[in-house]
Amino acid sequence: MREPQESMDADRPAPRDAELVLTVAPGAMSVEARIVPPEPGGRHITREQVLEELARHKIVFGIDHEAIDRLVEMAEKGFPMAREGIVVAEGRRPVDGEDGAIIHHELLQTPAGYPRLTKDGRADFFDLNLVRNVTKDTVLATKKPPTRGEPGTDVYGRPVRARDGREVRLRAGPGTRLSPDGQSVIATVEGHASISHSGEVTVSPIFTVPGDVGYGSGNIDFVGTVVVQGDVTQGFSVKAGQNVEVHGGIMGGTVEAGGDVLVRYGIVGGGRGRVKAGGKVRCRFIESAEVEAGGDVVVSDGILGSQVSGDSVTVTGGRGSIVGGRIRARREISAQTLGSAMGAPTDLQVGVPPAVRAELEHIREQLSRVEDRFGHATRTATYLTSSGAVQTAGISREFAEKSRRLTGAERQQLSARMAALQAQLQPEPGACIKGYEAVYPGVRITIGAERHVVVDQSTNSCFVIGEDGEITLIPAW
Repeated sequence: MREPQESMDADRPAPRDAELVLTVAPGAMSVEARIVPPEPGGRHITREQVLEELARHKIVFGIDHEAIDRLVEMAEKGFPMAREGIVVAEGRRPVDGEDGAIIHHELLQTPAGYPRLTKDGRADFFDLNLVRNVTKDTVLATKKPPTRGEPGTDVYGRPVRARDGREVRLRAGPGTRLSPDGQSVIATVEGHASISHSGEVTVSPIFTVPGDVGYGSGNIDFVGTVVVQGDVTQGFSVKAGQNVEVHGGIMGGTVEAGGDVLVRYGIVGGGRGRVKAGGKVRCRFIESAEVEAGGDVVVSDGILGSQVSGDSVTVTGGRGSIVGGRIRARREISAQTLGSAMGAPTDLQVGVPPAVRAELEHIREQLSRVEDRFGHATRTATYLTSSGAVQTAGISREFAEKSRRLTGAERQQLSARMAALQAQLQPEPGACIKGYEAVYPGVRITIGAERHVVVDQSTNSCFVIGEDGEITLIPAW
């Protein structure tokens, strides 16, 4: 016998309602909610139920009401995302403080050893940015202080600690000092700035090139002293505000120093090399080079076919010689041998500062060119005036006359300067040229304004200005 339908419905269990599942992430920085769909006829989760469940779990911070509404709506519509979960609360994460930092001078930020790019985009392999010149009191590094961290809050409303930024330490190495507030490193000398492996900022008044000055180093331009442990090779240059010390030789390169130039071996110009020093120049030999010194030039072996000037020029070696070229000195030129048996043209000049002779020679060359132009302009102007012609060869009478006046004025200025320089040719007292072993015929001797060409070979010779104002030969010892 079958039971009534009403009895069967009463015994059937009620359909299951939707279920809300909350998952709190490790660290309690977020809460993910997902909804298990109800059985047919069961009730859906409401917004209020989600909020009540969050409150029951004591989740009070960072509740995302829009996310809750979206979750409830997706669950009612049967979207799978509601079952997969959605973040409904999120804490505020702590923000760690920034560590302190050291901001270096822009020179120290530029990588060294790389060719400088020119404006047209080409690499300049003669400028490798190896030298970082700085002056005294330059600020080389500044400390940026650390910042404090900002604490966060988890979903339970509890604070989450943040890490404060770490301090950094400024290191002032040799040639630098810390500022009174300890926030900057300042140069105490002028020189080459660098950062050591330990982070020290240093300034050295000496810059050392560990090998040759060439393609591996580029040109060197430094405010202090430069030490080259190899050669200065052809086509490359070294400029120094102080001294230059070359452990090898100068082989077609150029060296310019505010102080002394000391070369262990020789200076070989090859028609291109040039050395200029504000102080002394010392080397073993000079060959086919141009050397200019504000002080003495001291050579141990010899000078061959070179242009050399200095306060005095001395070849000290027992067989040292000066052969060919032009040597100028204010006080003295001396060597064991002057000239050669082959009659190599050797021009020796003393008694006057070399700069005066150099300028006088330059003025003479200029004046010669101006005299030619003046003569041409004068002849043209005279011809046009006498012939009554308006112009000739495209030159008008007015242009020719103007050219004659301008070149005439320039001629007068150069003549006046040359006269002033010639007045300075009064020789230095005691100026002399000495050849201890031999002075060969053909050597040209100039002392002050007086000139003499050696005709007969002599030994133990010293050329001076005698009492009669003429160049006289006396014993060198």
